[in-house]
Amino acid sequence: MNQIDNGLSCFGVSKAFGGHRALSNVDLSVEKGEIYAILGPSGCGKTTLLRIIAGLELPDKGRVFLGSRELTRLPASQRPVNMVFQSYALFPHLNVHDNVAFGLRAKKVSDREVKARVADILELMQMGGLETRRPHELSGGQKQRVALARALVNEPEILLLDEPMSALDAHLRGQVQDELRSLQKRLGTTFVLVTHDQNEAKMLSNKLAIMDGGEMVQFGPTQQVYSKPQTTFVAEFLGASKKNIIDARHLSDMSYSTPFGVMDFHEKPAWDIGKMLIWPDRIEIHEEARPAVADESGNWFEATVYDPVFNGQGLDLHLLRSPDDSFTGGAVSVKARTSKYLTEGQRVAVRFPPENIVPLDKYSLS
Repeated sequence: MNQIDNGLSCFGVSKAFGGHRALSNVDLSVEKGEIYAILGPSGCGKTTLLRIIAGLELPDKGRVFLGSRELTRLPASQRPVNMVFQSYALFPHLNVHDNVAFGLRAKKVSDREVKARVADILELMQMGGLETRRPHELSGGQKQRVALARALVNEPEILLLDEPMSALDAHLRGQVQDELRSLQKRLGTTFVLVTHDQNEAKMLSNKLAIMDGGEMVQFGPTQQVYSKPQTTFVAEFLGASKKNIIDARHLSDMSYSTPFGVMDFHEKPAWDIGKMLIWPDRIEIHEEARPAVADESGNWFEATVYDPVFNGQGLDLHLLRSPDDSFTGGAVSVKARTSKYLTEGQRVAVRFPPENIVPLDKYSLS
């Protein structure tokens, strides 16, 4: 991994706490001005990596750079980095203004400049008029804005966000996500976001890294990682149902045997026996059992509708290869974009487009 001009670079970062390996040889490259999400289950090392970037922990091994400037051993107070914690960490005895001004005063910024910069950032965060309130008088969303304002008023080159919306309810979380992305676009500050929420990462980030067991298991542009997960773990962590991870065995050329029948793949896996993924919204479904187009392209099968549920825009349902559910793996999940209601037991035509089949390359039974 190459060093990024004006961006954040981590090389071979490792950290252990006693006998627990929190990070193992982690590389990370974040371009200036992007939102980079680090996603993974609890205990995978996400927060430890963030704390090392912030200077709150020292790595056992590895180096951290911002552009050409090495940060690895630099004290946290000397890094152009600020961090917003999961708990917000507001000072309960200080009002909104003084919470936001705290870092500036610690740097001996003049009272006039403190007043101007705090007023500007509170206006930007839509918190004007609430300067005298204490944290216990604020809603969850307002506390979150104060925590962001306190971090951003110092004009950091990088803002680190550790599960910043985990304490908010679902409605407020969506609202703050929109505000956060809009804010980042206006400021152009580099955001590194740690979360275990797949939807949050998908909504906010330009780039995405998946961690597991202290290691980076996949990274890249967010859309690419979601579209083409490389492993069963990544696919399931990003929300893939086990029903849509299907056994496959190579037959010849690009043809593979599956529980639904013989399918043609668009890209060739590295294995002869392994797993394939198809997302529920990438499966085509037709109300009639044998549409005229079925003979013109491959991967068409007949299937039986099971457990259809209206989701407001279409149907969530399962498909059985045969009415008695005789194929291995049970049913495949489908999100059908149709205005017609499909009934339980109805026979339909279903197509698995070859370009939407994702071989899970690092999963092999051979």
